[in-house]
Amino acid sequence: MASFPVKKVVVMEDRAQIERRGTLALSGVTKFEIEGLPLVAVDRSLKVEVKGGTLIDAKFERRWKEQPRGGLPADASALRTRVHELEQQKLAQADTVARLDARVEVLATTRADLLRAISEFTGHGTSDVATWKAQLGMLSDRQAGLDEERRVARQALAFTDKRHQEARATLNAAEEPTRKFESVLALTLDGSGDAQVRASYLVPCAVWRPAYRATLAGDQVTLEAEAVVWQRTGESWDEVELAFSTARPTLGTTPPTLVADCLSTRPKQQIEKRVVSVSVREETIQTAGETGGEAELPGLDDGGETRLLQAAGATTVRSDGQPQRVALFQFEAKAVVERVCPAELTSLVFVMARFPNSSGQVLLAGPVDLVRNAGLVGRAQLKFAAPGEPVKLSFGNEDGLQVVRDTTERVDEARLTGRRTTTRSVQLFISNTRPEPVRLVIEERVPVSEVKEVEVQVLTRDCAPPPSVVTKDGVARLEVELGPNGTKTAKFAWELSAAAKVAGV
Repeated sequence: MASFPVKKVVVMEDRAQIERRGTLALSGVTKFEIEGLPLVAVDRSLKVEVKGGTLIDAKFERRWKEQPRGGLPADASALRTRVHELEQQKLAQADTVARLDARVEVLATTRADLLRAISEFTGHGTSDVATWKAQLGMLSDRQAGLDEERRVARQALAFTDKRHQEARATLNAAEEPTRKFESVLALTLDGSGDAQVRASYLVPCAVWRPAYRATLAGDQVTLEAEAVVWQRTGESWDEVELAFSTARPTLGTTPPTLVADCLSTRPKQQIEKRVVSVSVREETIQTAGETGGEAELPGLDDGGETRLLQAAGATTVRSDGQPQRVALFQFEAKAVVERVCPAELTSLVFVMARFPNSSGQVLLAGPVDLVRNAGLVGRAQLKFAAPGEPVKLSFGNEDGLQVVRDTTERVDEARLTGRRTTTRSVQLFISNTRPEPVRLVIEERVPVSEVKEVEVQVLTRDCAPPPSVVTKDGVARLEVELGPNGTKTAKFAWELSAAAKVAGV
């Protein structure tokens, strides 16, 4: 038998690659068995490399292994001696209980004889009340004493019997031969001298996911990247070189077969020539590096290229199925901090920080704990960000700032052309209860038209203040400054103009 310790582990999305290394002494054709391998090891993934010898055969073997009886012979003898002592004690206590039961029966018989004699003497007209009373009192006192002795004896017997059963069960378990199902790596090598052997294989029941901790202090953001790893493979990874990969070997290596996709044309119907049917729909804007709204992280988002992240040092991961956080890297970056309020959705003002990914590593998608001066403020989701790409995180809401939103809508229709114009006016009432001035950004949405028959424009002349920018996705940014304990009213307006033949808006 030989034992090869685990030296390196690469954890993937739903499995792990284990590497064991060791030295074997060869003398001709020699067979070795390496113990301690997990039962779930994948046979076809086994790869063995030998330096200083020739590999003839390598395979996993699974078998039942007989276990020795109990522990040391001295322990088994002590258990047997304890069981014997309890048996003798139980027999002695059982004799005491039987003797007391016999005395109680004798005392009951005596009481019955005395009562019969009293009844007979009384029938003959002879009575000795004082003597009978003394005799009955003596029997009652003796009966009470025997009952108490018998109760204590039976309680002691029950306690001894319980301890005897426990000792007997322990003895049976210690001396009963048990079998254990084990897995070994059977190697057949040829050569002479010492040979360096490296064996690698895949195991399931191991998984990892990225996690982060972002700390905002002034305009500096410190981002700590960690890997949360679970494993229940049956083997402990003690002081191993740990790496984390985004590879997905279960996705397969063969591309799917393409099938024909037929396209055809047809003449446009008359109703389609006269009427343009449109609809208003919500679109989710997804950009790499922006926070997402997913509650759970289904897998690893590696940006389309397999990534390998190294742990900071040697790590121990037990096979207990419990999550363990392993440090990967951290970096600091200067952030642009803004107070932003999406007034259409909430009246709260949030602290937003935008900073570049200056770690030189990719930031995989994962949960991020958000920390400010007062402590933990919540948890968000960080999406994939390449090196140098900007990242945006929200560090909770800002106390003392609130925005109340009120909207009005007016629809006009031209009598000659039939063109309909919808004007949406928004009033924003902003309050600052803080003792210092603040500057905040209010985001308002504007519809984005995809057809030329529908036009949307922001009414800059009716906005106060006018938006600093309107993105191509229809998000307008209003920048407002408030003094200490101040209030202000902001206005925003846009109009949607649709031709007469447009239906749906």
